[in-house]
Amino acid sequence: MAGDRIVRDGIKPGDVVVVTGGGGGFGQAFCRRFARDGAKVAIWDHDAKLGEQILKKVKAEGGDVKFFKADLSQPAEIDAAVKQTLDGYGTPYCIINNASIFPRASVLDMKPDVWERTFKVNITAPWLIVKAFGPQMIANKRGIIINIASGRALEGAVNGANYACTKAAILSLTKTLALEWAKHNIRVNAIIPGVSFTAQPLENTTPEELLERGKTTIPLGRVGYPDDMAGLAAYLVSADASYMTGQGVAMNGGRVLIPQ
Repeated sequence: MAGDRIVRDGIKPGDVVVVTGGGGGFGQAFCRRFARDGAKVAIWDHDAKLGEQILKKVKAEGGDVKFFKADLSQPAEIDAAVKQTLDGYGTPYCIINNASIFPRASVLDMKPDVWERTFKVNITAPWLIVKAFGPQMIANKRGIIINIASGRALEGAVNGANYACTKAAILSLTKTLALEWAKHNIRVNAIIPGVSFTAQPLENTTPEELLERGKTTIPLGRVGYPDDMAGLAAYLVSADASYMTGQGVAMNGGRVLIPQ
C-alpha cells in the first residue's frame, strides 16, 4: 500500500468540521472526538443552552471550537450560520449533517405543518448546507460529508412516517452527492445508527427498559452509545477510508432491523 503511489487524503490537524445538532447526544460526541483529534469544530444547534454547554466542555478539554445558533427549519438562519462559520473558521473539510427531529404521530393523525417541518430540518437543511459550502469545498478539491441516517429508513417507523421518509431520503442524497462530487475528491457517506442511549429513544421508554432491550434483542448484547458513532465518523474522515464513498454504514450491534 505504501508503495502504490496513491495519495490518500484524510482529515488533518486544523481542518474545520461542522456538526449540526451539536448539542445533542450524537452531536456532542462528534464535537468532542474531532476536537480531541485536532480539528476546529463549528457547533451548530438551535438550542443556545445546549450549544454553550458543549462549547464549554470542548474548550475545557483544550479544543478549538465555536458555537453558531441556527434553526435548520429556517433557510435564512442556515445562510447566516454558513457565513459566520466561513468568517470564523474558513471552509470546512467535513460536514456532519446530524441534526434531526422526530415528532411522533400516526399517518392519519400527522398534521401537515409537522410533516413539513420534519422535512425542512431532516432533509432540506442538509441539502441547503452542502449546497452552500459546496463551491468552496470543490475549489479546495478535498472534503467529507457524513450524513446521519437511521435504521428507521430501512424498516419504517410506526407513528413516524415523517422521520422514516426523511432518513430514507438522506441515504439517497448521500449516494447522489457521492456520485456528483467524487470527481472533486469529496467523499460522502452515511452512518445508520442502531438503537442507542440518546434522548430520542428515551422519549417513550425508561433508561432501564432501553438497556434491557439491548441485552435481549441485539446480538452484541447492548445498545449503542454516542461514542460508538463518533468512532465510526473518525474512521470515515481518515485516510484509511479514502476509497469509501456513497455508502450507508449500519452500526447497530448486529441487529439488521431496529425493534420498535
